[in-house]
Amino acid sequence: MADIVFAFDPAIDRPLAIPDKAHPAVAEIVGRAAANAFAEAVAVAHRGQASLLVICGRWLDPHRASPAQAAAVRTAVTDLATAGCRTVYVTADADTCRDVSRMLGEPAGLCFVTPQAALDLELHGIAIELVAAGPLAALPGPMADADGSLARRRIVIGQDPSTVFSATDAPWHGERDPAADFVAAAAGSPAWTQPGSFWIWASRQAAALPPGIHHLPALQPRSPHERSLGACCTLTLIDRSHAPHEATWHPDWRSSWRDIPTQQVGWRTVRIESPTGAAEELATVLWAALEQVAPGEQSPLELVECIVECGTSVPRRVEVGELADETLARLRNLFDPKGFRAWCTELMADPTESLAPLGHARSGGRPGATTSFTSALADIVQVIEQTPASPLSPAAARAAGWVALELIESA
Repeated sequence: MADIVFAFDPAIDRPLAIPDKAHPAVAEIVGRAAANAFAEAVAVAHRGQASLLVICGRWLDPHRASPAQAAAVRTAVTDLATAGCRTVYVTADADTCRDVSRMLGEPAGLCFVTPQAALDLELHGIAIELVAAGPLAALPGPMADADGSLARRRIVIGQDPSTVFSATDAPWHGERDPAADFVAAAAGSPAWTQPGSFWIWASRQAAALPPGIHHLPALQPRSPHERSLGACCTLTLIDRSHAPHEATWHPDWRSSWRDIPTQQVGWRTVRIESPTGAAEELATVLWAALEQVAPGEQSPLELVECIVECGTSVPRRVEVGELADETLARLRNLFDPKGFRAWCTELMADPTESLAPLGHARSGGRPGATTSFTSALADIVQVIEQTPASPLSPAAARAAGWVALELIESA
C-alpha cells in the first residue's frame, strides 16, 4: 500500500532511439519504453491504492505529442481519478499548466503545482502541502501552526533542469550544480528542521545527497551513463497494519520511501579477453559471458556493448573490427524476447586499453623501426593522461591513439 507515488521525467513523446538493425521485438520494446515505464508507474498507483500520483519533469509536450499519446495519458488520469487517485503535475510555469490541461481536455482529477502556486489538500485526515522548489528565495517558510485536528505534511520537490545526460559527472550546463543549490537552499530554509517536512530531489544524475533529501530517479534511463535504475518512488502516510477502521498516521512515515522498478530498457557492457580467434570463436566466448547474467522474461531488455581486450596487439584490434559484423550477427540470432532479452548493439576492441606497454620505457623501441612511431605515440598519450590541464581526457587520448595505430596497420 502507498499513499503517494512519485514519477520523474516520463517524457512520453520522446521515445528512446532504436538500435540499428534491431530485431522487431527489440524495436517494439525500445520504442515503447518511455510510455510503458509511465504505464508501470500508473499501475503502481492502482495496485497500492494510492491517493496521489505526483509527476515532475517532462511529461507530454503539447507541441510534439501525438493525439494517441494525449489520449493514453488522459485515460490514465481519468482511470486513476475513478479509483480515487488524483494526478498532480509539478512544473515550472503556469503556461505549461494551461497547455497540458487543454491538450488533455481538462480531465477530472488533474491538478498542478508551480513554484508560484503550491497545492493544499487532505489525505486520510492529513493536511498535505505540495511545494515546487523554484528560485532560492521562493523556498517555503515554516508551516503555519495547525489547530491540532490534522497532522500536517509538507513535501518540497526540486528537480534538475537538465534533461540531457552526458558521459561526465556533471550533466548540467553552466557553472552551477543545481543539486548543490537545492541542498544549500534546503539547509538554509526555516522549514528544513520541521517534523512534517519531506524533501525530494528529482534528477537523472545520482548526486550525493545528505540525509533528509530523497533522490527521485527517472522512470526510464535514456543513456548507459545514467547510474540510477529507472523507478518510481512511493511514500506511505497511513499505517494500515490494523483493521481499516483503525488506520492511523504512519509513525515512521519518512522511512516508508521505496523505489519501485519501472525500467523497460537497460544497458550493460560485457568485456572479454580474446588475443586470437575467428568470428565463431569470438561469438562463443561472448555468448558464455552474456549467458552468465542473461536477463529473463520479466527483466528489462538489455542493450549490450561488447568490448574485446586485445592485449595491446594492434593487428588483433584491426582483426576484431573486421570480425565485428559477422560476430554480432551470430550473437543476435540468439535473441529471444521471452528467454534471452539481451541485444548486442556494438562490438569493438577496447578503446580504453592502456598504451603504456607500447611506450619507449617498456617496448624498447628502436629509432628507424616501425615500433618507433608506435612508442612515440604511446609516450604522447601517457603525457596527456598525466597532464591535469590537458584539453583531451585520458579516455579520449587513448581512443585516438588506438585509432591512429589501427589506421597505420590497415594501410
